[in-house]
This record gives sequence, C-alpha cells and structure tokens, in this order.
Amino acid sequence: MRHSLVQENAVRLPLCARSIMLLSAAVIGILATPAIVWADDMTSAAQAPGSASSPQSTQNAPATQKPLKGSVEKVELNLELLRDVGLDLKEVLKAASSLYDEVTVQPVRLLTQPEVVGNGIIINVPIGTTPVGPPQPARKERVDLAMNSIKPIIKMMKANVDAFVAGDRKFDLPADVIAQLKPKFKEWASTVNTVASREQELEAITASPPYSNRTIADLAVSLQKDVKELDKTRRAIYRVIRKEGKRIAAGES
Repeated sequence: MRHSLVQENAVRLPLCARSIMLLSAAVIGILATPAIVWADDMTSAAQAPGSASSPQSTQNAPATQKPLKGSVEKVELNLELLRDVGLDLKEVLKAASSLYDEVTVQPVRLLTQPEVVGNGIIINVPIGTTPVGPPQPARKERVDLAMNSIKPIIKMMKANVDAFVAGDRKFDLPADVIAQLKPKFKEWASTVNTVASREQELEAITASPPYSNRTIADLAVSLQKDVKELDKTRRAIYRVIRKEGKRIAAGES
C-alpha cells in the first residue's frame, strides 16, 4: 500500500518540477563533458610513445638512441702500433713458409763424390740431392694449422684497410705528415688487397684434401713476397712517424 502511494505521488509531480529536474541534469552533463574529454586527452598524451611524461619512453630513450651516422673514428698511428703490425707480418711469413714446406716434401737421394784423404783413405763428400719420387701428400692437420695462422691476420688487415678507404677511420696526424705518408698509405692498401686475394685462393684450395701441392706452393711463395713488401712499406712509415715524434719532443723541450 505504501509502495503504491509513493509511485502515485511520483507520477503526480507537477509538470514544472519535472522540467526543472530534466534541465538540471542536462546542464550538469554539459559541464562535466569538457572535464572528461580533457582528462582523456591528458591520459593519451601520458601514454603516447616518446611523450616526456611517459615513464616507459623515458626509460627506453637511451636504449633506442642510435649513433650518429657519418662519424669518423680517429686512430693514433704510433710506433707501438707499427711494431705490432710488424709482429703480425712475421707471423704470416712464418705460417706461409710452413705451408710451403708441407706441400713440397719429397723423397730425395743424397749425391756424393769420392775424395781421397791422407794415405789411400777415400771418403764420400755430399755434393747435393736429387728427387727420387713424387711429392708426398700434404697432411691436413699441418695445412690447417698454417692456414689458421694466416687467415685471421690478413682478414683483420683487410677490414682495417676497407674502413680507412671508406672514410670510417682516419689517422690522427698533422696535415703535413698525412701528405708525406699518403703515397705509402696507398701502397699499403694496394698490397693488402693483393694479399687478401691470395689468402682467399689459398683458403679455397686448402679446404679439404686432396691438395694441389704445386698450386699451394706457388701461392705461398707469392704471399711471402707480398708480405715482405708490406713490411718494407711499414718500415718507411715507421721512420716518418719516429722523425715526427722527435720533432714534437724537441719543440716541447
């Protein structure tokens, strides 16, 4: 009974009172809408990638930052570095020599010549050797050992030359010294490219037996000649750098 009375009273509200209630609700809705939209915009801005107020973008900014392209690495060319290069070249020479010896092993016969010594004493004096059979097959473990010493050094030199030619690296030297050494740098780059080409040929024909002993021997000899040319160029550069170092030391004193 009470519930019905409440419903009846609600239905019997005056028309003007109901209109006032509807109008009030509409005004409240209009006033609340900009605040809701503004809050949504702030939330979107805070969650947007790269936003200054986004914690995630602030933490990830250093990790996603890429190095600037076109930067050039300056390399100090000093006497210690040139000495290290000389040691690397000696290692290649030694390995190339070992490779040559391995593929040229051949049975030989000792040649002698009789010679009279004292009263009727005859001895046979060695005067040379002569091959008595074909070269022995090269042993894979010895070939691999020599190549494993040659490959990493030459590949490192080739990568360094390519970086300088591409402009990614340059020597930190005075302009007059650079001008003086420019022909030597060109010689070095050209010879390193030749050495790298020979190394690739050797790598291909020494991958697995049977080996072409004669071809390997010829390439090993050529490689040794080229490495000696590299060392000759290195010594010329060494002399210029040492002279420059003495000049700077004299000027500072």
